[in-house]
Amino acid sequence: MKNWLLILLLLAVPCAAHEVHHTIETTGAVTVHLAYADGKPYAYEAYELYPAGKDIPTQVGRTDAQGRVVFIPGDKRAWRLKAFSTDGHGTDLSFESPAVASPSSPVSQGPNRLSLILFGLSLLLAGFGLVQLRIRKRKTS
Repeated sequence: MKNWLLILLLLAVPCAAHEVHHTIETTGAVTVHLAYADGKPYAYEAYELYPAGKDIPTQVGRTDAQGRVVFIPGDKRAWRLKAFSTDGHGTDLSFESPAVASPSSPVSQGPNRLSLILFGLSLLLAGFGLVQLRIRKRKTS
């Protein structure tokens, strides 16, 4: 019985490496909409976002389906956005971000690891308790 418990606990350890935590926050973000000359969104194209006067981008990625670049400016107000596509379209835009509200506290962090471990152990103990009750019932009948 102890061997099975040890095996189950050891099998559960690698599962922690596959966790993805998330936090949902309500923040004031700056959204830059990009579009081609014909009005179609500049969708899924590469961009780099730099604070003014810096050579290393703070954010690198792709625009979304509506051609938006979304970021939280923090203390910096002056920005430079370089967007470019493989077919040669692109822009090099310098702008001032409007003042945005400071980030609020996180809305959802999910359960912490200790509570999940305790919950898992309680499920295992409850399962073993039910097995023991069933074994005792069979012996008495």
